Amino acid sequence: MYRFILFTLLLFCSTSSLLATHIVGGEITYRCLGNNSYEITLTVYRDCYNGVPNFDNPASVGIYEKGADSVLIKNLLLPYNIFSNDTLPILLNNPCLTVPPDVCVHKATYKTLTTLTFNPNGYIIVYQRCCRNKLIRNLPDPLNTGISFVCEISAESQLLCNRGATFDNWPPVAICVHQPINFDHSASDADGDSLAYRLCTPYNGPDSIRPIPSPPLAPPYIELLWLDPPYNLTNILGGTPLTIDAYTGFMTGVPNLIGNFVVGVCVDEFRDGALLSTTRRDFQYNVADCGEPNAAFFLPDVLCDTLTVQFVNKSTNINIFRWYFDWGNDLSQTSTVFSPVHTYPDTGFYTVALIAAPGFPCADTFFQQIHVVKTPGTFVVTASPDAIKAGESSQLTAVFPGAVSYTWTPIGDLSDPKLYNPIASPALTITYTVTAVLPNGCKRYGQVTVRVNLLPCDEPFVFFPTGFSPNGDGENEALKLESSVAPDQLYWAIFNRWGEKIFETTNLADAWDGTYQGKEQPAETYGYFLRVVCADGQELVKQGNVTLLR
Repeated sequence: MYRFILFTLLLFCSTSSLLATHIVGGEITYRCLGNNSYEITLTVYRDCYNGVPNFDNPASVGIYEKGADSVLIKNLLLPYNIFSNDTLPILLNNPCLTVPPDVCVHKATYKTLTTLTFNPNGYIIVYQRCCRNKLIRNLPDPLNTGISFVCEISAESQLLCNRGATFDNWPPVAICVHQPINFDHSASDADGDSLAYRLCTPYNGPDSIRPIPSPPLAPPYIELLWLDPPYNLTNILGGTPLTIDAYTGFMTGVPNLIGNFVVGVCVDEFRDGALLSTTRRDFQYNVADCGEPNAAFFLPDVLCDTLTVQFVNKSTNINIFRWYFDWGNDLSQTSTVFSPVHTYPDTGFYTVALIAAPGFPCADTFFQQIHVVKTPGTFVVTASPDAIKAGESSQLTAVFPGAVSYTWTPIGDLSDPKLYNPIASPALTITYTVTAVLPNGCKRYGQVTVRVNLLPCDEPFVFFPTGFSPNGDGENEALKLESSVAPDQLYWAIFNRWGEKIFETTNLADAWDGTYQGKEQPAETYGYFLRVVCADGQELVKQGNVTLLR
């Protein structure tokens, strides 16, 4: 029992690894070349993203004698040619729509020549594979539903050395929900036979237990089961039903559901009113939401002191546009550029229109009005005084006739940046910018510079005493750096006769009281080191002696 279970598990694992969940369609055709020679062409389509494994190598094509016994005549092993692997383009016939993501189909074509002697019963040629795409909506169990590509060579076709009909184009990889399907499924016939088209139910195939039968299973082949209701041959993908013109092969319909749907198309070949052969096509429609165009652009409400505008296109889902820069008055001012530049002839109010997908049913239009203005007037900006000493202030004043507000920057040294006349107290020379807003929304800018005359970073403005007397008489009790300059950096230190540092500070307010580690130091001469960096970058470095008196 254990060995049986183990064998079953190994068999399941091996077959599961070969299970294809990617087949999205294909067809098999024949062409008589004369002298009992036939060219067999197999075309297989697979989902690039949602399925494994790759195309079969080799692909097994069986040829059976048609009849009650269905005798296998040949099992053709067709090698896979990597150069036949094409990625199909996604083409939408409506520029209003955008290509949906994650839709991709690969195509592989297998060809071979074989000899078939005349057989009055005829031949059936077949390729089989499991399984279909798991996202299919109109089948009850797509992951366990196989596919069979089948064509028949009748006795009459053999006698006439018939070349079967072949479809001209593969259907679109993606179609858009709620959008009309208009596709030409027409086929070509090298012998000039009459062709008739119809929707047909595709054949089922092997299941997941034996996904790659070699040789393919013998006929008869059973049509697959639709998920009915609601799907059947008269309602394959919902919405307006698919129909195909029997004479032209032109297919129409409108899907109303997003998803994947299996579809079958057959073309019957007649000569002198007699049916010679049928070519069956099995394919999958990927119905997606392709979006709708949205027209939008960015534009300031007011254009000040220039007649030239740079328009910024913000539209989505479309790349076909038409601009009208004076809608309703002068439709000759137009452009098809994505984000155009336009120069107006004069000031005034203009209505701008942007039409996305012009001339198509899904066209979208966006309107916006712009006011092109010129603002006369002189901006006067002053500072009084325009030169000050460090620590002093200056009165700034901005005047523009009719301005409704003012804003000054930078704001750090100003009493109120929203006043037209704030007080400025800068530490260094600075240029202030003021913005005046006018009633029509335009802005005017002005600048003024306040120059700060800094004191030299040196004596006598930076003074280090040469002595002090911490004796309790209330005079000259501590050693302290005196400075009329507010330094950016400061350091000074005291050293005794042995070079030991007994005091240091980086604070202008600090002072040495003549003690070290809580003990009064003796009256004698001490060394000092001083470094000061002022706000304008000037630097003072000094060392010397200071006398402590008791």
